[in-house]
Amino acid sequence: MTIRSTFVRTAVVLAAASLVACGGDNNPMSANQTLFEKYGGAPTIRTVVDNAVTALVSDPVTAPFFAGTLATPGRPDRLKSCLRLQFTAVFGGPATYPGRNDQGDMCADMVTAHRGLNISGTVFDRFIMDVAMVLRAAGVSEPDVNAVAPTLVGLRPQIVS
Repeated sequence: MTIRSTFVRTAVVLAAASLVACGGDNNPMSANQTLFEKYGGAPTIRTVVDNAVTALVSDPVTAPFFAGTLATPGRPDRLKSCLRLQFTAVFGGPATYPGRNDQGDMCADMVTAHRGLNISGTVFDRFIMDVAMVLRAAGVSEPDVNAVAPTLVGLRPQIVS
């Protein structure tokens, strides 16, 4: 493994670790409180997903993978709805992914959703960094980052072709 690939992998793991929640340490979490509750629930998830999709479609590396979805009427809303479901589940909220989103549609598992897209490791890494940037802009507590990082990094084999 080269120094560059080790550096890139480390950067991706750290960026993925930032994909947890938004907010900051100004709202201490009780022993029974989920990250979903700590960071404001559904309104916060909605804002994070909206901002993440905006960032992803603005990035020339990731944007081509969203072109078909964004060009089809109704699909952008469905994408965001499925992402809200997924982020809600990751944050410990009242959701299971895959499952039914807030529009009543069934969201596909990660393998099915990304089949045929030929997403490379480089594109996945960029996706992680873009979403991490959005969440960092919202504020993230380091212990919460560390709590969900393994879940997020674990999606790589399901998405990368």
